[in-house]
Amino acid sequence: MKFVATEDIAAPIEFVWSRISDLETFERRARKRVGTIERRPPGPAGKGTTWSGTAEVMGKRRDVTVTLAEVAAPETMAMTAVTDGMDVDIGVVLSRQGPRLTRMTVTSEAKARSLAARLMLQSAKLARQTLAKRYKGRVANFAASVEDASRRA
Repeated sequence: MKFVATEDIAAPIEFVWSRISDLETFERRARKRVGTIERRPPGPAGKGTTWSGTAEVMGKRRDVTVTLAEVAAPETMAMTAVTDGMDVDIGVVLSRQGPRLTRMTVTSEAKARSLAARLMLQSAKLARQTLAKRYKGRVANFAASVEDASRRA
């Protein structure tokens, strides 16, 4: 199952990249929702950094490992999340539309590796429109917060 959301942000690409690549802030936010998260190796995040923890996925607590797969400033970031027979590829692509306009495309694709994961994705497909609307709303909220921070800076 794949979700794609595209937002135009009234901010320079370098500013948008600084917000997207601030992985420490995302980690702090995740700790508030999830609890314990372990980052390996310790120190600044870079390609190959992994975060492990337990999160609620589809209504059930599951072990999740996220790996930073690609970082190409200021345009591309890709991560892979692995949990209970499922892989989720997450990508962010920025493109300069003008000196103060950046297009952000966020893509998430879940792939099942087990029968239980296939059943979980099947049930999620029944709610696809609701999930897609929620996904696009979260990306839009993030884009709006980046735009607001850019105006204040």
